[in-house]
Amino acid sequence: MELDKKILEKNKADIEAILKDAQETAEKEYKSIIEEVENDYNKKYLSIKNDYQKQIATKERMLAFEKKQAELLAKQSVLTEIFNKVYEKLNQLEGKDLLKYVANKIKEVNYVGNEIMYVNKNEYNKYLKALSTKEKNQLVELDQLNAILNTQFQLSNEPIDIENGFLLEGKDFDLNFATNEIVKKLRDKHEREIAKELFK
Repeated sequence: MELDKKILEKNKADIEAILKDAQETAEKEYKSIIEEVENDYNKKYLSIKNDYQKQIATKERMLAFEKKQAELLAKQSVLTEIFNKVYEKLNQLEGKDLLKYVANKIKEVNYVGNEIMYVNKNEYNKYLKALSTKEKNQLVELDQLNAILNTQFQLSNEPIDIENGFLLEGKDFDLNFATNEIVKKLRDKHEREIAKELFK
């Protein structure tokens, strides 16, 4: 009986040692698994967070770019409207206003003084009435314009293919005063300073 008791006690001690060892191993495994899961979670979280931050940064850049583009388009639209109004205003000039405008534009360039003026078919009467007191003819002396500039310009009744404005044809070269060309030059010259004033 004693022997049985001793064997049982030894087995019990062995079992307890095995159980203790198994428990310690299980705890270590558990901690290791939990640590691994936490590390994996943290890595995935950081990866997802970085991806979202990159997406947000990309979208912010795209929005900033789109905003700049929209602002630029809006500015261009306003400037186009301004110069369209200038264009319309110039095309509406008649009588003394047109005479003054034509004289001032010609003064800005080098001319001989005996050039022939050409206009389109629709504007012929408007220019004849503003620049001359003479009747319609193949070539008409522009006496009112010549009195201002001390020249001998004449207006031809042969229409020219320009949208509006006029052309002075000389012996050696032509001078183009088409309204759309004049407005284009004005825009090229003054657009930046006008934009600066408008969009401070």
